Amino acid sequence: MDTMIAFGFDEDDNQLSENLKAADGCFTSVRRRMGLAKWTNTLSALHMDATWQASIGDDMVPVTDGWDERLCEAAGPSGMAYPNDRRRHDIPEAIVTGTEMVRALGWFCEPSLSHWYVDTVWRDLGAGAACLHYLPDVHVIHKHPNVLGGDPHDATYADAAAGYAADLAAYQKWRLKRMRADIEVVRACQR
Repeated sequence: MDTMIAFGFDEDDNQLSENLKAADGCFTSVRRRMGLAKWTNTLSALHMDATWQASIGDDMVPVTDGWDERLCEAAGPSGMAYPNDRRRHDIPEAIVTGTEMVRALGWFCEPSLSHWYVDTVWRDLGAGAACLHYLPDVHVIHKHPNVLGGDPHDATYADAAAGYAADLAAYQKWRLKRMRADIEVVRACQR
């Protein structure tokens, strides 16, 4: 399996030139700063010809050999799979999904969100459609700043923290008004 990695870089990143050099040979996109959901949806839309897509944050480190193949196999063409991030197992903070599901929904991350609750939406969709698979023996470490030994806080985390209340309200609205319909869209992909 050939896995292509796509990086989204904020144009105001003070380490942009170093990051672009480090990503040599990978797909890169440089744009104005945007939240996790918008970045993920932007990169996803550029790769709709792929069989699978993944959202793995810049503070996550795959450590299991063959992690990508294992997650893709578990997700199948229209499901979702997530690794053990050594932080949480109840929601998929990193995820692989079949692109068929992304096409059907019209998004990878719920577009009313900026950063928070993206993973909770994935969990709700996958649990509701019975297509979410957790692989406890596939490790992709989440080096979140709130974890001992995690990455330091930076502007990205500060930007995200400022939007917590708005994302909570957007998530609650999605659950109330659109979750059931979106679960049905995901279920239809399973047939």
